[in-house]
Amino acid sequence: MKHRSNILLFIILYICVHGDNVLLAQGEMVNKNAVKSARIINEKQINTANLETSPAFIGDKIGLVYTTTKSKLFDKEINEAYFELSLADVNSDNSLTSPKPLNKKYNSDYHEGPMAYDINLNKLYFTRSLKEKRIVKNVETDTTYLRIMEADFNVTKPDVKPLNIVTGKYSVCHPTLTPDGKTLIFASNMPGGFGGYDLYMTYYDGQEWTGIINLGPRINTSSHELFPFLLNNSILIFSSPRANGMGGLDLYVTGLNSGSWTSSELLPAPFNSTYDDLGMIVRENMKSGYFASNRPGGSGKDDIFRFETDIPLFGPEEKKPFNVTAHILDKLSLEAVPNGKFSVTPLEIDINDFAISSYNVDMLSGRNPGDIVLKLTPKKGTKIQNIIAEKDGRVSFLANKGQKYLISAMADGYENLSLIFDYDLFGDDFNIVIEPKSEVVDEPTADTLNIQKNATINIPVEPGKSIVFDQIFYDYNSTTIKSGAAQELDALASAMLSKSDMKIRLESHTDSRGASAYNLQLSISRAEAARSYLINLGVASDRIKIRGWGETRLRNRCTDKVPCKETDHAFNRRTEVFVEY
Repeated sequence: MKHRSNILLFIILYICVHGDNVLLAQGEMVNKNAVKSARIINEKQINTANLETSPAFIGDKIGLVYTTTKSKLFDKEINEAYFELSLADVNSDNSLTSPKPLNKKYNSDYHEGPMAYDINLNKLYFTRSLKEKRIVKNVETDTTYLRIMEADFNVTKPDVKPLNIVTGKYSVCHPTLTPDGKTLIFASNMPGGFGGYDLYMTYYDGQEWTGIINLGPRINTSSHELFPFLLNNSILIFSSPRANGMGGLDLYVTGLNSGSWTSSELLPAPFNSTYDDLGMIVRENMKSGYFASNRPGGSGKDDIFRFETDIPLFGPEEKKPFNVTAHILDKLSLEAVPNGKFSVTPLEIDINDFAISSYNVDMLSGRNPGDIVLKLTPKKGTKIQNIIAEKDGRVSFLANKGQKYLISAMADGYENLSLIFDYDLFGDDFNIVIEPKSEVVDEPTADTLNIQKNATINIPVEPGKSIVFDQIFYDYNSTTIKSGAAQELDALASAMLSKSDMKIRLESHTDSRGASAYNLQLSISRAEAARSYLINLGVASDRIKIRGWGETRLRNRCTDKVPCKETDHAFNRRTEVFVEY
């Protein structure tokens, strides 16, 4: 394989050798019109003369993780610095800036490589090389294996440990996950495959990873299949140096069709070249993403390249619009609001941001002092559907799958409400609730929440004990701890300062309002707010772990679409404490 960089030769020979079901028929995987519009951009602000490879998404606002060789530790066996994980910021135009090493707990004294991020558990899965000492003919030698490691993300001192899927002396590496975090696809040279490294999948049953399955001969060959990426549950992109490619490592794609993988399809130029092309990741809208290549025009060795297309890269363009029905309801009574006005505006949106240039932006004062609200008004030329609701509050409009829309509901006597509509999330029949103007919803105070002022608070200090803090409350849609509602945190800080070996885990919860994915991230931020509160009182940061549960563990009946008082919703917005040592 000519044009192979030394470092990739090492990856292959030394280490590897180194949500939404989209049903796609054979021959429809790559959209030729999208390829014609493809633009390939060298991410010069993060690329260097060293190696930058294997990009991975890590949430929509956190950034992008990739593998580099900037480590100060040097591997004499390959005459290169050790691989480590770095993090880059993602700008609104998808370009990458501000590279920096990931937490040193993820970067060890060995090689770290391709990774995946589980947004549901806020957890990283990444590749690490591990050496095992063996006695061969009375001589002690080192054997290197690749392992997939797991670790909590955004924790000061995460517990990094191997994933429990290895049962023999072989390597497992290069993880990718389904959006729900329940299925993991990885590369391995375990016995019984088709040759070299094959791609496998395994399932998480809530306790452990189980049921390892080879993805079969439509994907795996006698060569190597590496660097997988799973898109929208059913499109799999990977790299292979197999024969009949364009040269070096090439990018291939396959998709699920009635539960079976289609035959692998070679991506055309400019995605593939006669050089090494690997580690391709694609955003949900299939119009942009990143991959690594050592093709000419880079900064040296492997570099990260960005691609942009005008239309989705995979699958035929969806042209048939679907009829969608929305029901405008009163927030308190859940009764229909008749004759309301409804508007639907198509958005150009992806995992980072939407095209704000398509809108006029006005800055308005918010409800609270210092709050700024951006009011977006579509510019002339934007296609808008304006609809008057029926007497039963029903409105109907046309929508395309894969397209996101800004929908707005307005009615006399009610506050205007706007939200982003995605057919895949909302379906073709949903409710939208609007709030009466006459209703003044005061955020609960310490008095209305029955906070016991100056109460005696007993904090357990024994390992394994837990306590539900009923007196820590948050404003709706906020990470702010309410004034006068942190007496329990004060007591907890006092207990921890008096018992220096005591460690805790803070678990935060939200109410049911809002999208579940948003609430999960909000709960993580709330746990971090409680952690910061304790740190400000003098507790060392490495004594506090955090976890967010979102709306998954409500304490009352206030689930989605159930009308509740604000105090009932506030009862679900809480933080719980578990004592550890």
